[in-house]
Amino acid sequence: MSQPKVSIIVPVYNAENYLLRCINSLKNQSLAEIEIILVDDSSTDSSLEICNRAAEEDCRIKVIHKVNEGAGKARNAGLETATGKYIGFVDSDDFVEDDMYETLYEKAEKYGSDLVMSGVLFVDGNMFSKAGENVCKIYFDKDTHFETEEGLKELRMGIVGATPDDVDDSKYGMGTVKNLFKNEIIKKNNIKYQSERDLFSEDAMFMIDYISCIKKATGIAEAFYNYCRNGNSISKSYNKDRFEKGLVFVNEVEKRFEKDIEPDVYRMFIYRFWQAFCRVLCSQEIMYATDNDVKFSELKKRLKTVCAHSLTVSALKSYPIRRLPFKQRVFAYAVKYRMYLLMKILVRLRSG
Repeated sequence: MSQPKVSIIVPVYNAENYLLRCINSLKNQSLAEIEIILVDDSSTDSSLEICNRAAEEDCRIKVIHKVNEGAGKARNAGLETATGKYIGFVDSDDFVEDDMYETLYEKAEKYGSDLVMSGVLFVDGNMFSKAGENVCKIYFDKDTHFETEEGLKELRMGIVGATPDDVDDSKYGMGTVKNLFKNEIIKKNNIKYQSERDLFSEDAMFMIDYISCIKKATGIAEAFYNYCRNGNSISKSYNKDRFEKGLVFVNEVEKRFEKDIEPDVYRMFIYRFWQAFCRVLCSQEIMYATDNDVKFSELKKRLKTVCAHSLTVSALKSYPIRRLPFKQRVFAYAVKYRMYLLMKILVRLRSG
């Protein structure tokens, strides 16, 4: 087989209930010249058997079995093996539309882009949606190019956060799974995922590092990636260490941005990320407390840890909260003034 046009890397850990759906969506891609790299991260269920059986049925599938280190390190193992011109990432509990990689590949070739970004289809809702609701998020209304130094800086900041007038907290979306990357650039610059066990959003960090090494990125007005709500996955469930990981993330982002972007410029994006992060974190604490009969007095202590932190205080003091969309604005004021009961009511209204 000649060089694949796209290598698709799938970290796999105890995904037996979803894995076959994911693999089939990749096998059925309209772009036939692909390789599918399934990285088993020491699953304890039947995931490895499913991977091996799929590889026996389709010569485009490779299986790697490794010691358990998390999804980020599993993707790195896949990158070491990938031979395709471009790289895509898919999580094993999600699936993609049949024309995803053909479309992304053709856009990359047409425009000479090092990065092509698309949208996301949230299947069965997101964190605050009711079960059964599907949400489509598209970040661009037409083919949009970033090819100047300033444009690529704006893209890096827009991965992390957004301006006060933007509807979404991340202007362009943090996830790598909806995008296509050039393998040569990843290898030449030794770009790797950090572990999700160490910091919040290893995807965003990968995006920032990658964009720092490219000359052109393109966003398109389509969505192909089906992101499925699954309470067992790290990004979609309560995590008691999430706050500390968020602080590490902000520190790492600042280290990168301060090299070539003025603090007054990038801090607005980081502050938008942080107030959104606090909203999600407090919401998860409230939902966890409700589901596990945690006393309100204990819940308040947990919420205070977030709301009274110096970064939270600074972010909400400096940020023009009044310009945020209404629901975000109300929650931001509740966090700022530590109105814990109001926060609890807002979460119940939104998730109920």
